[in-house]
Amino acid sequence: MKKILFAAVVLALGFTNASAQYGPRYDYRDGASHERMSDINRLQREVRQNIASGVQWGTLTSREANMLMNRYENIEAKERKFARHGRLSNREERILRNDLHELMADTRRLSHDRDRWARDRRHRGRF
Repeated sequence: MKKILFAAVVLALGFTNASAQYGPRYDYRDGASHERMSDINRLQREVRQNIASGVQWGTLTSREANMLMNRYENIEAKERKFARHGRLSNREERILRNDLHELMADTRRLSHDRDRWARDRRHRGRF
């Protein structure tokens, strides 16, 4: 079951990577805008990697991974909606960045909760 789920997550991440390559084009007239978008892209990559790692290591259940991926896809949809006019405003970038930070925090929290639960069970079994 974990292998199937991991394969599904990897495929989903592959499709999001492909869509990111051909996604919205931003108007980079100023270097600061490009730097902010690089930060958002980095955060997106990090979120996808954290979710995939959680599935691979068994620290996220399939239900948790699906919920997190749905939230990630909603953030990407929001980014596409914001970028329709060609450039993200400071406010839109801040909203996306905050959403991604919240998603990363929730991913870490769910993964760490699972780690703690697994460690506690192993230790209890030994005593």
